[in-house]
Amino acid sequence: MTEPKERSAVGQDHHAFAAKDQALSAVEGLAAANRSAVSLPRSSSALGLLAGAGFLLFSGSPVAAAEGEKTCPDFPPPTVTLDYGSRYDTASADRSSLDEQSDADVDAALKDADDFIRQVTALANDAVANPGVAAANAVCVINGIHAWAAADAFGSLETENAKMTYSARVGGIASAYRQVRDMEDGLADEKAVIEAWLKKNGDFLIAYWDNDAPPKARLGNLRLWAAYAVTEIALIAKNQDYINWAFSSHRAVLATVAEDGSMPYEMRRGKFALHYQLHALAPLTASAALICHHDYSYSAEEEAVIMQAVAFALAAIDDPGKAAAIAGVQQSVSAGLDNQEPFTIAWLEAYLSLVSDGDIDRALQPLRPLSNSKLGGDLTLLYRNNPAMQPGCFRKVE
Repeated sequence: MTEPKERSAVGQDHHAFAAKDQALSAVEGLAAANRSAVSLPRSSSALGLLAGAGFLLFSGSPVAAAEGEKTCPDFPPPTVTLDYGSRYDTASADRSSLDEQSDADVDAALKDADDFIRQVTALANDAVANPGVAAANAVCVINGIHAWAAADAFGSLETENAKMTYSARVGGIASAYRQVRDMEDGLADEKAVIEAWLKKNGDFLIAYWDNDAPPKARLGNLRLWAAYAVTEIALIAKNQDYINWAFSSHRAVLATVAEDGSMPYEMRRGKFALHYQLHALAPLTASAALICHHDYSYSAEEEAVIMQAVAFALAAIDDPGKAAAIAGVQQSVSAGLDNQEPFTIAWLEAYLSLVSDGDIDRALQPLRPLSNSKLGGDLTLLYRNNPAMQPGCFRKVE
């Protein structure tokens, strides 16, 4: 399987993470306008590995208080140790029967981390949308994440389930940081600690999923969440090897997708089969969008498989019986796009930056803004309303 190629630098050393000036010129222009508007200092080295940083205010975006009118929130204490088992009844072979007490225990173990991610992504999104609060919010986010990084958050993963599932939290924190990192020229020491911590986690995730993860998990949604986290870290660290690993993870999962677009390792989850296909497509499409818009290309065949997997999921949302026919049991997902929890379909905003699909765009319009904190928060803001992430990235270059 070949390594990904840079569209703008085919033939160069694939370990050289080249600058993507042309692809990101639109967002850089808006970033410059925002800096002028609020007299924000910004590092000359910050060449827009922020997908969405420095936006002008868009309609539908949250309106924050003027700069100086609010202080940083109280963040939860860092979660260092994660020690929990499965959410599911151990007697459930397909893991489709939740154990209520175990499910509650997992939620409790992750509560501080999930609350923290919601806080920092909300602050980061406000900074992206509103130049008046960009500087203040950036300081809050960087200092908040620094406290977690300095404490080595997630440094003690006591169970296999913790190792398999914590990557979504790393990805959410990395996304919030990437959105604001270059809005603040100072805090160099804090940034260094954060970025060392992110790279430590990136290295751990790669080693774990390549060597130690259970075989079936390596081809399912949890591998894709790890790939998303590594993608975010790659864009921060400008690490080509991380990009290559995210690509290889996508390709491993895409190779399993059935001709009808169903994902076999999710379809085996009984009544949660469609739920888990949606859960898998969230990090896959977000990671693919970030990779593609930073000028790395999938093959036409790989693009087609991603599109087919999305088409199956949307058809099954319209008629869950399509998934039930494969899984052999009625699905937990209700019929109809407007009956879904918004965070479960927010990834469609990232997907629409890969393809031009007016039908999906119109169907989402009354549901916007759509958010998922573990993918960066307001995905309507970060993708649909972002000039650097406009539709049609797939097949832009033959």
